[in-house]
Amino acid sequence: MIPTNDVEPDTLLTIAEFYDALAPDYDTMTGFQKRFVHEKPFFRLLVEKYKIRTALDAGCGTGFHSLLLAQLGVQVMAIDVSPAMIAEVQKHAHELNLNINAVLSSFSDLNRIEGLRFDAVFAMGNSLAHLLSDEEIRSSLDCFASILNPDGILFVQNLNYDRILASKERIQSIKEVDDKTFIRFYDYTDHLLTFNVLTIARDAGIVRQNLQSVQLRPIRSAELSAMMLSSQFGDIKLLGSIGLEDYSPTTSKDLVLLARKKHNEGLR
Repeated sequence: MIPTNDVEPDTLLTIAEFYDALAPDYDTMTGFQKRFVHEKPFFRLLVEKYKIRTALDAGCGTGFHSLLLAQLGVQVMAIDVSPAMIAEVQKHAHELNLNINAVLSSFSDLNRIEGLRFDAVFAMGNSLAHLLSDEEIRSSLDCFASILNPDGILFVQNLNYDRILASKERIQSIKEVDDKTFIRFYDYTDHLLTFNVLTIARDAGIVRQNLQSVQLRPIRSAELSAMMLSSQFGDIKLLGSIGLEDYSPTTSKDLVLLARKKHNEGLR
């Protein structure tokens, strides 16, 4: 084989650039089709338990959770800062004959869109980790609270950085699909992580490598819980997965937080 090196390891991308570049391979890399069977029962439980009729999918990517919620009868608005990801959402919605309002927007710009009100806000796929400062996180949480209905819920899925930082884990995952290998890994700095996706493609004896890198804020469970408490949210439940398992700082892969506004009654 003839290797060609297209990797530029010192180039950090903006969030939009990072996901625009990943959009063509994102569904393949994340196992798009298989996830419907695995995740739909958990989301059906959430929709029924909390009477979710309208939802915002914040940081929607190619729209997996938007599509899943729409299949469960929820009216969905999907937002992302990546134009390529928004285009993927629209394509999937058309293919599946689902009505999803896909909008190019950051989290903190939501308050510029008048009349938004939702029963639930979902921030899935480690999307909050792209907010690099306390101010950005709090501003986004405040925006989420402002567009929730009185009994609305916030559902956040982040990676478990309590575990990741303790172990200094570098390789997040390696996935091989057909003629491509996707390696997701970290570089550590003082306060942030560099998240890298290395794509290795093989075609007719030629190997091509492409590296996309973006910075992440590895926010710990205690930090995120405290910020949510200071941003109009209470009754926060820390969970270890979308399956609503108990959270373990040392073993859970994910950190999932379920909360609602402080002035409402507790989650039941």
